[in-house]
Amino acid sequence: MRHSDAAAWYAYLADPRVIEHTSIPELTLTLVEAMVARELDGYVAGTSRRWAVADAHDRLVGTCGFSNWSLPHSHAELVYDLAPDFWGRGLMRAAVCQVLDWALNEAGFNRVHAFVMITNVPSIRLLEAVGFSREGTLRGYRVARGIARDFHVYAMLRE
Repeated sequence: MRHSDAAAWYAYLADPRVIEHTSIPELTLTLVEAMVARELDGYVAGTSRRWAVADAHDRLVGTCGFSNWSLPHSHAELVYDLAPDFWGRGLMRAAVCQVLDWALNEAGFNRVHAFVMITNVPSIRLLEAVGFSREGTLRGYRVARGIARDFHVYAMLRE
């Protein structure tokens, strides 16, 4: 990711369809600029890694990577988002497969998990298609637009 990606990231995160089934709050461009800065700081600190998914013109159309990771405990949380114009093209599936390969084979994590709102059917399908297993449901786990929502926990372990 680059600082210059903030406007493109904000453009699609401001779309209600993108955040409807997530705990992502309504955002401002200033908040998204801070998110980009935090991601870049996370690269340096070794606490997170999120890559940009870019179109043919090198414009950010999605992100995919890891947050909330623990090197001592060898686990990381998978996170991703994608602009609606690119839904249904297999881009996120390809990105998820690439970042999983990095996490499990290069970085050496033992476990990658993801939390997905129980209403987020496309994300559930994606996780299951790439080999994640549902471990359970966390009731009232995250607040989304003022309401505590239920989230499924999915995980993949290094074999």
